[in-house]
Amino acid sequence: MSKSKDRELAFINAIRQNDLVQVFHRSIGSRVLVMTGPFPFLVIGEIKGTLSDFVLIQIETTHVTEMEGKTIRIHVESIETFYIEEEGKPLIPDIQEKPERD
Repeated sequence: MSKSKDRELAFINAIRQNDLVQVFHRSIGSRVLVMTGPFPFLVIGEIKGTLSDFVLIQIETTHVTEMEGKTIRIHVESIETFYIEEEGKPLIPDIQEKPERD
């Protein structure tokens, strides 16, 4: 690949990352579902903030229960897909395991 093509792709990637960070920044305080390629794969929680090209999420639910309640950083480049709750749109379901009642 040529150097000019590499620069063009780097520029496009930088714009994409910035746009994603802005979407998350405007949604601070909202509930979010994030799927990533790298661990922890699936996170549901509240967007607490952004830091450079990272999103800070307080975990409500993930398949690693020890991480629940903790705030983690997820690099926007590792986000495969996401859904942010918005007024008038479908809510993210509560998938936490609940103890059975007697």
